[in-house]
Amino acid sequence: MDEELEKLQGEWTIAHLEIDGLAPAPHVFAGAKMVIDGDRFESLGMGAVYEGTIDVNPTTAPKSLRLKFTAGPEKGNTNSGIYELEGDRWRICLNMKGGAAPTEFATSPDSGRALETLNREPKGLPEREEKAPVIQE
Repeated sequence: MDEELEKLQGEWTIAHLEIDGLAPAPHVFAGAKMVIDGDRFESLGMGAVYEGTIDVNPTTAPKSLRLKFTAGPEKGNTNSGIYELEGDRWRICLNMKGGAAPTEFATSPDSGRALETLNREPKGLPEREEKAPVIQE
């Protein structure tokens, strides 16, 4: 698997969403997440389940990606976008109209763009090593 795609593996919670210059109330996307497994993605909690493949290109500036939808309301469509990854924070700006990727992380009225900030879900707490009890005499 590509090293850059490896960095995106796991569950990501949507922390912020803006579409066409408008940010819906947080309850609209509360609990929504994107799961990356290999080169597959699944978007949950946005009113429908969206599935497809993800292709990333870290050599462009900014880094670019393509989401090809294979299931859900967008089946057959491809969204091109840009992204940046800083630790457990992933920011994406997508062209939802199927055209070229945006060149900046911004939306405006009728732009057909979505700007998302996602946070990686923790993988759980590390298991603690059990130590034998100390017996005092």
